[in-house]
Amino acid sequence: MESLIEFTNRAGRRLRGMIHRPDAPGTAPGVVLLHGFTGDRMESHWVFVKCSRALARAGMASLRFDFFGSGESEGEFADAGVETEMADAEDAVAFFREQAGVDPSRIGLLGLSLGGAVAALVAERVQARALVTWAAPSRLPHLRTLAELFSKALPGTTEYREYAGHRVSLRFLEAAERLDPLAGVASFRRPTLVIHPERDEYLPLSHPEDYFRSCAADIREKVIIAGADHTFTSVAWESEVIARSVDWFRAHL
Repeated sequence: MESLIEFTNRAGRRLRGMIHRPDAPGTAPGVVLLHGFTGDRMESHWVFVKCSRALARAGMASLRFDFFGSGESEGEFADAGVETEMADAEDAVAFFREQAGVDPSRIGLLGLSLGGAVAALVAERVQARALVTWAAPSRLPHLRTLAELFSKALPGTTEYREYAGHRVSLRFLEAAERLDPLAGVASFRRPTLVIHPERDEYLPLSHPEDYFRSCAADIREKVIIAGADHTFTSVAWESEVIARSVDWFRAHL
């Protein structure tokens, strides 16, 4: 069963998303999915939709939602930042734990790209039972490099740059430099799966290696998807990523 939902974050903004539930009665473990930089709750080639439906078929619930300023949630992307996304992730987990049919003690986190870094940063705070990252940056100053390589200053302002049709606040980039996803996984001791594409056009293989080396979990694994790009843009790549993630949560939630 799939239900459109909305909830209010701590700043009073309405965030919108979708809850997927398995067909079986009773309570089920659940996964909160966190999208990437300038992404949304569907993600590229609808990989989050496909993942949530696969989780439901495997007997697990999930919540995928748009961060403040992204997708159909309230706010402007220019006013968002990594810290607002961390707060949204925490609020989303709290909301999800209160939903009918969801076991509040068995919640996992899955994040793509920047969403993976956000998941690493909040996993211990929300007491997640398991963590999966897809193509996550281990060093957030990378965002400033990305913006400078592919962005341009907007006329008449020194506060924003343009990236892929979006206004990005320099505050977003500056705040990212203060945050350390590796410290997040170093404090998180639950099962952690790091999945990364072999041919990521933005993040070299040093990023998943950083996560794996920093991870404090006794149960941890690093998987490199052969030939894949940053968002796993092929049926074969996305199928492998989803299957491995579903298996991980089924084993550890």
